[in-house]
Amino acid sequence: MKAVVIAAGFGTRTLPASKTIPKEMFPVGDKPVIHHIIEAMVTAGIKDIVMVTSQQKKALEDYFDTNYQLEDILRKKGKDDLLELINYPKRMANFSFVKQHEILGTGHAALQAESLISEDYFMTVLADTIYPPETFIEMLKIHQETKGPVIAIHEVPREEVYKYGIVKLAWERVVQFVEKPTVEEAPSNLISNGVMILPREVFAIWRTAQLDHIWEVYIPLAVSALIEKYHFTACRLRPYLDTGSFQWLMEANNRLYTTGKLFD
Repeated sequence: MKAVVIAAGFGTRTLPASKTIPKEMFPVGDKPVIHHIIEAMVTAGIKDIVMVTSQQKKALEDYFDTNYQLEDILRKKGKDDLLELINYPKRMANFSFVKQHEILGTGHAALQAESLISEDYFMTVLADTIYPPETFIEMLKIHQETKGPVIAIHEVPREEVYKYGIVKLAWERVVQFVEKPTVEEAPSNLISNGVMILPREVFAIWRTAQLDHIWEVYIPLAVSALIEKYHFTACRLRPYLDTGSFQWLMEANNRLYTTGKLFD
């Protein structure tokens, strides 16, 4: 299964640093956020990855590419350990890169990968979040069993539901998806955490969708449109590590340095 990794946004929560440094390249330990995400996907067996970037995010492509000058210097100096470190990322998976020329939401970003997706199903992943290591393994397992779409979810405190896309379940099937409801209107405290396995049919929905009031098209739009046609199975997981703000990025680094691991 191919995965479409969404890494095109401006990263407004981490300005001014993210004006020139992609937020996905901020370090957690000695690796950038995007490295942690891709490594977990590869461990689960996902080897074909389409990364949606944007004009200001060339560093993401460079990280998974060859740096001839640096490699030559390290080779001449006999620093084989460092040579292996910088070469490992480009060997992790088969990478393709496409650009979102206008930042019009996650659904619009995923749409840019349409020509590279030929299978009936594909996975979408948001690139500013480090997921529990079992995430991609469990998602693929459920899809193999159900042959249908899967949405990763986890619980948040009830008072925080207004920040997220909230799902309502019936026997582990997603029957309602509400984007950033009020605390009073939220059907549950279960959020969609950004990882989904979706049918290829969603591209047609994103392609013809009208921009919302802030001129964006989001991935969940397709879920709401297809929720009656498909059985969307929920995959319950532990909370992720959101690294999209400096506070949470520092918390992730602190956890890694104090415990030696990101998840218990």
